[in-house]
Amino acid sequence: MKLTSMALTALLLAGPTWAAKPLVYCADADPDSFDSAQSDVGATHRAAAYPLYNRLVEFRPGNVEAVPSLAESWNVSADGKRYTFKLRSGVKFHQTPWFTPSRDLDADDVIWSVMRQIDAKHPGAKAAAGGFPGAVSGNWAGLIQKVEKLDPLTVRFELARPNATFLALMANWQMSIVSAEYGERLAQEGKETQIGRLPVGTGPYRFINYQKGNNIRYAAHPHYFKGVVAIDKLVYAIVPDPAVRVEKLRVGECGLVESLKPQDIASFQTVPTVGMKRIYPQITVYLGFNTQSKPFDDARVRRALSMVVDRPAISKAVFDGRADPAWLPYSGKTLWGAANIKAPARDYEAAKKLLAEAGYPAGFETTIWVRGNGGAYNLNPKLMGEMVQADWQKLGIKAKVVPMDFADMLRRTRQGEQATVLTGWMNSVDPDELYANTLSCEASKTSSSRWCNSRFDQLIEEARTIPNRAQREKLYAEAQAIFDHEAPWAALVYPALVLGYDKALQGVDNTLAAPFMLERLYWK
Repeated sequence: MKLTSMALTALLLAGPTWAAKPLVYCADADPDSFDSAQSDVGATHRAAAYPLYNRLVEFRPGNVEAVPSLAESWNVSADGKRYTFKLRSGVKFHQTPWFTPSRDLDADDVIWSVMRQIDAKHPGAKAAAGGFPGAVSGNWAGLIQKVEKLDPLTVRFELARPNATFLALMANWQMSIVSAEYGERLAQEGKETQIGRLPVGTGPYRFINYQKGNNIRYAAHPHYFKGVVAIDKLVYAIVPDPAVRVEKLRVGECGLVESLKPQDIASFQTVPTVGMKRIYPQITVYLGFNTQSKPFDDARVRRALSMVVDRPAISKAVFDGRADPAWLPYSGKTLWGAANIKAPARDYEAAKKLLAEAGYPAGFETTIWVRGNGGAYNLNPKLMGEMVQADWQKLGIKAKVVPMDFADMLRRTRQGEQATVLTGWMNSVDPDELYANTLSCEASKTSSSRWCNSRFDQLIEEARTIPNRAQREKLYAEAQAIFDHEAPWAALVYPALVLGYDKALQGVDNTLAAPFMLERLYWK
């Protein structure tokens, strides 16, 4: 066949033939928004923050320090209270059927993205009817006193006090930068919430459409500031059933699956097209007690119930032994752990004594909420809940395991309707993120435990102001000692994350914040 010069040019511009092959990522749940700032749900960050947005700074594979992203450089004042970021020039926002940007990213976009989360009177605040969870639990309004534009590409943050976690905060998914121009237009039209349904970002992919419970479609951002991604079509297939995800990976319908059971690894050893990778981020699976409702308002009850759970058995049954038993929020093997605090022996007599002292010698009835299908950090929550149920039954506790839709479970937990709920936290770049979002007094308004301890809060607040890691480690160790005594939730296991992928997919490398970076992926 003879090609005209125009056809040949078009073929060359199209790039390598493999670029036309889409990547199908099999996700375990629907996102609850496409605006990262409105959510603390992993499924949302994977569907929104990963493909659609960028932050001022990021973490690269093998790198524990913040590196440039939308900000090409920054400096910190001697007193640690002023952070000045120099933005990249020429960063383009997505052009979509619902919005055509008239300018590149500048300081106004950074200011809008931050201020809408910390100022209830800001026009962008109306986008989040339920508030901005990261900003609330982290008390960003109390930390960030001022965000000002020094010139179109320079923005300065004035902090109320030095904060050693600030660069990690700037890399947080909830600090994704949105278009101020788009936000302003939506505010003028009274359509603020549209930003969570029809997003506009600067990320490697732009949003195409979403069918709840089915799929999300994306296309490559043709003007991405890091260079157009190698894979031009991306599909997030919503596959809640872990067994179905496994089969789709096996037959090649999924190119990437984040949440696989460790037990599945052996079955793929004879599948030459599939690669497997174990990742060891800081993940803590835990059972939250609603400390604002009886009987869990009594620490003796919480300690008794936590004490009798057979964590090694859970590790073996749910994770094939590839999870360490947990007692504290952070593993003692990490910098931020407290290796000197040991889990007590499983002692039913001691637990019964604690229950009797609290006024429950014959036990009580309660519920354990679990998500109906497994997610990235817990592939079989129902089984885990049933194992906890069996351990508690020996104390006279009649606990009903209640499988729930994940989004409904999160919504009702935030409203404080739970007695106990099986959940978890993963991918904290800095420990303050976990503590602020799950155990701080600010977080007690919506967290699974609804727990507030003034001394604990004082310790984590002090740790934020100290850049020295060894000193921060001591403060967190004291905080974990308080956690140990109060038991606002029962830490159960620290699991590994198992990633399955088509071996033709290259660049599957994890960072501190994410198990893979979409912009680095390409087909061999």
